[in-house]
This record gives sequence, C-alpha cells and structure tokens, in this order.
Amino acid sequence: MDRPLYSQLVGYYELLEGRDWKREVDLVATVLKDHGCRSVIDLGCGTGYHVRSLTRLGFRTTGVDISAQSIRFAKKKAAQERARPRFVVGSYYDYHPVQSFDAALCLNWSIPVVGREVRRFLDNTFSLLRPEGLLVLDYERVSDIAWNNVGRPILDSWDLDSELVVRVSVGQVDSNVLSSRDIYLVYPKRHDLGSPMEDSRYKAVNGRKDVQVYLDHSFVRFFSLAEIRKFARASGFKVVANLVLPRGQYKRNYAVLERME
Repeated sequence: MDRPLYSQLVGYYELLEGRDWKREVDLVATVLKDHGCRSVIDLGCGTGYHVRSLTRLGFRTTGVDISAQSIRFAKKKAAQERARPRFVVGSYYDYHPVQSFDAALCLNWSIPVVGREVRRFLDNTFSLLRPEGLLVLDYERVSDIAWNNVGRPILDSWDLDSELVVRVSVGQVDSNVLSSRDIYLVYPKRHDLGSPMEDSRYKAVNGRKDVQVYLDHSFVRFFSLAEIRKFARASGFKVVANLVLPRGQYKRNYAVLERME
C-alpha cells in the first residue's frame, strides 16, 4: 500500500475525506439495529472511524485494512477513545476468520473498480456473513458525475493550528471510472520569522526545507443501482434498501445487501 493518503498522510485522513462522519455512523447503526445485527466487520476500514464509533454504540466490531499504517493509527485512536475493537492488517479479498458476522461494511468508496474484483470481493464477503447477514456499501451513481469539474483543477485547503494543508485535484473519467491525481502540500506555520523587513521574511520563507509534498492517485467507479443488483445476485446477495445522504450539491448512496441462502 504505497498511496500517501494511507501512509504519510494517514493522520489527516479523516479530515481530508470531508465526510459527515456522525450522520453516516447514525445511518449505518440504524440499519444494523433494525436488522438485529450485533457483530460487524468493516472491510477496508482505513483509520477505523466507523469501527470505533460502532464499538462505542455497543456493537462487536472488527476492522480489516491492507494498510499497516492505517491500522496502527486506528489502534492508537481506539486506545485514546477507550474503545476496544479488533483491527487486522489484511485484504478484503481473502480475509476469512473462523467466526461469521451479522454484518459487513465497505465504505469510503472502497468497493473495487474492476468487475472481476467486485465479484471476488462480494464472494469473500458472502463467506464472512451468517445467513441473512447484511453488507452495507457506499457508491457513486453514474448520474452523479460532475462533468463540469472533470479535467479542471479543484483546490481545497485546511487551516490547522500548526499546519496548512493544501490539495490540488484533477480528475478524468473513462468508462465510468474516475481517475484522480491529487497533490498534497503540508506547510508548517512558522512563528519565528521575527524581522519586519520584507527581504528577511522572503529569504526565511523561501529557505524552508520542511514543506511536504505528496502525489496521490486514486480510482472510483460510478455504478448504477441496476449494476449493484446484478453484482449482488451473482454473489448470492439481494439489494434490500438503497439509502441516500446529502453531500453538498451531490448525494452519497448506500446499498444494503442481504445474503441469500
């Protein structure tokens, strides 16, 4: 796992994702409670926000992610929050513990991009769940592609106490797959420039060696609900609900799949 977002930038991940984390946890928790789910596995858990939050709500949780850095961060945060979930470094294509689970999550657009990998992921998830177990995944609809932004640089920034984080993103869409190249710059805030002279300030700022620059490349597939249903049926699932949360001018979609016998 060599993406900077999951390694050097892992401490910023929950900020940079820009999700409405609490509303998302509330939505997922409601679905799980309505279906009597108590044990949950998060496949591609990242820094473990959902796992930690659901643990505090009384669910028995396990988080699996291929990034060792993300899992280390998740364990550290869980200890700080006095939560006791289980975190494991592993691939959601082949992770298979002895116990089965009432529900699985795959959020943060972690569902695979290539069709055969979607099938591989769903087949393994099927084997992780008890009969009538749930899989909750989020996805982007094809109709949600913001064509006006494709190919244009999008600038975001986060002004933190001791750092300024800047992201410049450029995306391209090919066959309903968004390929995004993101440049992250982390500037430390300096309070020791001292001199009021413009020349001295200029030299001080331009002599800094501690600006961090990272290039991150990601892929997100856009699905139709019909495609989700087709993939689900092929792996022994049925779609029992499709939920939506507002996301600015867009929407975030959540498909709820149930394991069939």
